[in-house]
Amino acid sequence: MPVFHPLRFYNFTSNKNILNMKNNTLVMVALILALGLTSCKSKMSEKMKEEFNQVKNDWALFSSDLTSFGDSVKFNKERIMKADAKIMKKIGKSKDEKFNTFKSNSTTNETNLANVWKSYDDFQKSFADSTTAFNAWVSKIDTLKTSDKEVKAPIENYKTFLTNSKASLQQWTADMTNATDAAQKDLEEATKLVGTANQKAAKAVAPKKKKKA
Repeated sequence: MPVFHPLRFYNFTSNKNILNMKNNTLVMVALILALGLTSCKSKMSEKMKEEFNQVKNDWALFSSDLTSFGDSVKFNKERIMKADAKIMKKIGKSKDEKFNTFKSNSTTNETNLANVWKSYDDFQKSFADSTTAFNAWVSKIDTLKTSDKEVKAPIENYKTFLTNSKASLQQWTADMTNATDAAQKDLEEATKLVGTANQKAAKAVAPKKKKKA
Protein backbone atom coordinates (compact mmCIF):
# COMPACT_ATOMS: atom_id res chain seq x y z
CA MET A 1 0.00 0.00 0.00
CA PRO A 2 1.46 3.38 -1.06
CA VAL A 3 2.45 5.67 1.71
CA PHE A 4 0.84 9.11 1.72
CA HIS A 5 3.40 11.92 1.84
CA PRO A 6 1.76 15.30 2.58
CA LEU A 7 4.96 17.11 1.78
CA ARG A 8 5.14 15.70 -1.71
CA PHE A 9 1.49 16.66 -2.33
CA TYR A 10 2.18 20.11 -1.01
CA ASN A 11 5.15 20.53 -3.28
CA PHE A 12 3.16 19.42 -6.30
CA THR A 13 0.33 21.84 -5.45
CA SER A 14 2.78 24.65 -4.86
CA ASN A 15 4.54 23.96 -8.14
CA LYS A 16 1.21 24.04 -9.95
CA ASN A 17 0.32 27.37 -8.35
CA ILE A 18 3.70 28.79 -9.26
CA LEU A 19 3.23 27.62 -12.85
CA ASN A 20 -0.18 29.30 -13.02
CA MET A 21 1.28 32.51 -11.63
CA LYS A 22 4.01 32.42 -14.25
CA ASN A 23 1.45 31.87 -16.98
CA ASN A 24 -0.64 34.78 -15.72
CA THR A 25 2.45 36.95 -15.57
CA LEU A 26 3.32 36.05 -19.15
CA VAL A 27 -0.22 36.89 -20.27
CA MET A 28 -0.04 40.28 -18.56
CA VAL A 29 3.34 40.99 -20.11
CA ALA A 30 1.96 40.06 -23.52
CA LEU A 31 -0.99 42.39 -23.01
CA ILE A 32 1.28 45.23 -21.93
CA LEU A 33 3.49 44.71 -24.97
CA ALA A 34 0.46 44.63 -27.23
CA LEU A 35 -0.84 47.85 -25.74
CA GLY A 36 2.60 49.36 -26.05
CA LEU A 37 2.80 48.42 -29.71
CA THR A 38 -0.67 49.81 -30.30
CA SER A 39 0.31 53.08 -28.63
CA CYS A 40 3.42 53.30 -30.76
CA LYS A 41 1.40 52.76 -33.90
CA SER A 42 -1.28 55.31 -32.96
CA LYS A 43 0.94 58.19 -31.84
CA MET A 44 1.28 61.21 -34.11
CA SER A 45 3.88 61.03 -36.87
CA GLU A 46 6.67 63.59 -37.09
CA LYS A 47 5.16 65.06 -40.25
CA MET A 48 1.77 65.51 -38.57
CA LYS A 49 3.44 67.00 -35.50
CA GLU A 50 4.99 69.64 -37.77
CA GLU A 51 1.59 70.43 -39.29
CA PHE A 52 0.01 70.57 -35.85
CA ASN A 53 2.66 72.98 -34.55
CA GLN A 54 2.48 75.02 -37.75
CA VAL A 55 -1.27 75.58 -37.51
CA LYS A 56 -0.81 76.68 -33.88
CA ASN A 57 1.85 79.20 -34.91
CA ASP A 58 -0.22 80.43 -37.87
CA TRP A 59 -3.23 80.94 -35.63
CA ALA A 60 -1.20 82.99 -33.14
CA LEU A 61 0.35 85.12 -35.91
CA PHE A 62 -2.99 85.80 -37.56
CA SER A 63 -4.53 86.73 -34.22
CA SER A 64 -1.74 89.27 -33.69
CA ASP A 65 -2.11 90.65 -37.23
CA LEU A 66 -5.87 90.98 -36.76
CA THR A 67 -5.42 92.97 -33.54
CA SER A 68 -2.86 95.26 -35.17
CA PHE A 69 -5.17 95.90 -38.10
CA GLY A 70 -8.03 96.75 -35.76
CA ASP A 71 -5.87 99.34 -34.01
CA SER A 72 -4.79 100.78 -37.37
CA VAL A 73 -8.24 101.09 -38.93
CA LYS A 74 -9.66 102.62 -35.74
CA PHE A 75 -6.85 105.18 -35.62
CA ASN A 76 -7.23 106.14 -39.29
CA LYS A 77 -11.02 106.33 -39.09
CA GLU A 78 -10.91 108.69 -36.12
CA ARG A 79 -8.05 110.75 -37.57
CA ILE A 80 -9.82 111.32 -40.90
CA MET A 81 -13.10 112.21 -39.21
CA LYS A 82 -11.40 114.82 -37.00
CA ALA A 83 -9.48 116.31 -39.94
CA ASP A 84 -12.65 116.46 -42.07
CA ALA A 85 -14.50 118.17 -39.24
CA LYS A 86 -11.81 120.86 -38.98
CA ILE A 87 -12.01 121.61 -42.70
CA MET A 88 -15.81 121.65 -42.62
CA LYS A 89 -15.66 124.16 -39.79
CA LYS A 90 -13.37 126.41 -41.81
CA ILE A 91 -15.59 126.08 -44.86
CA GLY A 92 -18.62 126.99 -42.82
CA LYS A 93 -21.66 127.78 -44.95
CA SER A 94 -19.66 128.62 -48.01
CA LYS A 95 -21.48 127.80 -51.23
CA ASP A 96 -18.30 127.81 -53.28
CA GLU A 97 -18.48 124.94 -55.78
CA LYS A 98 -14.86 124.08 -55.05
CA PHE A 99 -15.84 122.95 -51.57
CA ASN A 100 -18.75 120.81 -52.71
CA THR A 101 -16.37 118.18 -54.05
CA PHE A 102 -14.64 117.93 -50.69
CA LYS A 103 -17.96 117.66 -48.86
CA SER A 104 -19.04 114.79 -51.11
CA ASN A 105 -15.69 113.00 -51.07
CA SER A 106 -15.23 113.30 -47.32
CA THR A 107 -18.60 111.63 -46.78
CA THR A 108 -17.63 108.80 -49.12
CA ASN A 109 -14.24 108.32 -47.49
CA GLU A 110 -15.65 108.25 -43.98
CA THR A 111 -18.34 105.78 -45.07
CA ASN A 112 -15.76 103.48 -46.63
CA LEU A 113 -13.63 103.51 -43.48
CA ALA A 114 -16.69 102.90 -41.33
CA ASN A 115 -17.61 99.89 -43.50
CA VAL A 116 -14.11 98.45 -43.16
CA TRP A 117 -14.29 98.89 -39.40
CA LYS A 118 -17.68 97.17 -39.22
CA SER A 119 -16.47 94.21 -41.30
CA TYR A 120 -13.44 93.85 -39.06
CA ASP A 121 -15.38 94.30 -35.83
CA ASP A 122 -18.02 91.72 -36.78
CA PHE A 123 -15.36 89.20 -37.75
CA GLN A 124 -13.21 89.90 -34.71
CA LYS A 125 -16.09 89.05 -32.38
CA SER A 126 -16.71 85.70 -34.08
CA PHE A 127 -12.96 85.04 -34.25
CA ALA A 128 -12.76 85.34 -30.48
CA ASP A 129 -15.21 82.43 -30.20
CA SER A 130 -13.28 80.49 -32.85
CA THR A 131 -10.06 81.02 -30.89
CA THR A 132 -11.67 79.68 -27.73
CA ALA A 133 -12.74 76.54 -29.59
CA PHE A 134 -9.33 76.21 -31.25
CA ASN A 135 -7.45 76.47 -27.96
CA ALA A 136 -9.77 73.91 -26.36
CA TRP A 137 -9.04 71.51 -29.22
CA VAL A 138 -5.27 72.08 -28.98
CA SER A 139 -5.28 71.41 -25.23
CA LYS A 140 -6.80 67.95 -25.81
CA ILE A 141 -4.18 66.87 -28.32
CA ASP A 142 -1.40 64.63 -26.97
CA THR A 143 1.21 64.07 -29.68
CA LEU A 144 2.27 60.84 -27.94
CA LYS A 145 -1.20 59.34 -27.98
CA THR A 146 -3.27 61.09 -30.66
CA SER A 147 -3.14 59.43 -34.07
CA ASP A 148 -2.67 61.17 -37.42
CA LYS A 149 -6.17 60.13 -38.41
CA GLU A 150 -7.70 61.94 -35.43
CA VAL A 151 -6.04 65.29 -36.14
CA LYS A 152 -5.78 65.35 -39.94
CA ALA A 153 -9.35 66.55 -40.64
CA PRO A 154 -9.41 69.24 -37.90
CA ILE A 155 -6.00 70.55 -38.98
CA GLU A 156 -7.14 70.82 -42.62
CA ASN A 157 -10.32 72.62 -41.53
CA TYR A 158 -8.38 75.13 -39.42
CA LYS A 159 -5.87 75.69 -42.24
CA THR A 160 -8.73 76.46 -44.64
CA PHE A 161 -10.32 78.80 -42.10
CA LEU A 162 -7.03 80.69 -41.68
CA THR A 163 -6.49 80.95 -45.43
CA ASN A 164 -9.93 82.49 -45.94
CA SER A 165 -9.49 84.78 -42.93
CA LYS A 166 -6.13 86.02 -44.21
CA ALA A 167 -7.71 86.80 -47.58
CA SER A 168 -10.41 88.86 -45.85
CA LEU A 169 -7.79 90.71 -43.81
CA GLN A 170 -5.81 91.51 -46.97
CA GLN A 171 -8.94 92.90 -48.62
CA TRP A 172 -9.80 95.05 -45.60
CA THR A 173 -6.24 96.34 -45.50
CA ALA A 174 -6.45 97.33 -49.18
CA ASP A 175 -9.84 99.01 -48.65
CA MET A 176 -8.53 100.92 -45.63
CA THR A 177 -5.43 102.05 -47.51
CA ASN A 178 -7.46 103.23 -50.51
CA ALA A 179 -9.96 105.13 -48.36
CA THR A 180 -7.23 106.68 -46.22
CA ASP A 181 -5.14 107.75 -49.23
CA ALA A 182 -8.18 109.27 -50.93
CA ALA A 183 -9.18 111.11 -47.75
CA GLN A 184 -5.66 112.44 -47.28
CA LYS A 185 -5.56 113.74 -50.84
CA ASP A 186 -8.95 115.46 -50.44
CA LEU A 187 -7.84 117.00 -47.15
CA GLU A 188 -4.68 118.42 -48.68
CA GLU A 189 -6.59 119.95 -51.58
CA ALA A 190 -9.27 121.35 -49.28
CA THR A 191 -6.63 122.83 -46.99
CA LYS A 192 -5.13 124.68 -49.94
CA LEU A 193 -8.57 125.92 -50.99
CA VAL A 194 -9.36 127.11 -47.47
CA GLY A 195 -6.02 128.86 -47.30
CA THR A 196 -6.64 130.63 -50.63
CA ALA A 197 -10.15 131.57 -49.62
CA ASN A 198 -8.89 132.98 -46.32
CA GLN A 199 -6.25 135.01 -48.11
CA LYS A 200 -8.86 136.46 -50.46
CA ALA A 201 -11.15 137.24 -47.56
CA ALA A 202 -8.31 138.89 -45.69
CA LYS A 203 -7.51 141.08 -48.66
CA ALA A 204 -11.16 142.04 -49.08
CA VAL A 205 -11.49 143.30 -45.52
CA ALA A 206 -8.03 144.80 -45.23
CA PRO A 207 -8.10 148.63 -44.91
CA LYS A 208 -7.03 150.37 -48.08
CA LYS A 209 -3.97 152.54 -47.86
CA LYS A 210 -4.53 156.21 -48.56
CA LYS A 211 -2.71 157.54 -51.56
CA LYS A 212 -0.11 160.12 -50.77
CA ALA A 213 -0.90 163.60 -52.04
